[in-house]
Amino acid sequence: MGLSAERVAKNDLAFKDANDRIRGAAAGHGIAERVPFICECADSGCTQILQLSLAEYEMIRTHARRFLHAVGHYTGEHEMVVEEKPGYTVVEKVGRAGEIVEEIDSDARRS
Repeated sequence: MGLSAERVAKNDLAFKDANDRIRGAAAGHGIAERVPFICECADSGCTQILQLSLAEYEMIRTHARRFLHAVGHYTGEHEMVVEEKPGYTVVEKVGRAGEIVEEIDSDARRS
């Protein structure tokens, strides 16, 4: 893809923010079954939907640098695979992209 670390981080964070709103709505409505989440890969045009339980999604969110990707959406650029599950992959941002997502996550928690 050839995207900068900043662009990768910001694209992924935009999808993460949308998924956090989906999680909140699902939890607020007491949905217990699998929930449709958006792939959080760096491709701003990606529309892949992934089905996870709220518990699975929460496990990913316990780490600021980790993101939910569709299988095959790992680019190897600014990220590494930390877990492969049936139907989705968990990646961790590394290098400058990882620093950026941690900074933004830290700022959001203070707000």
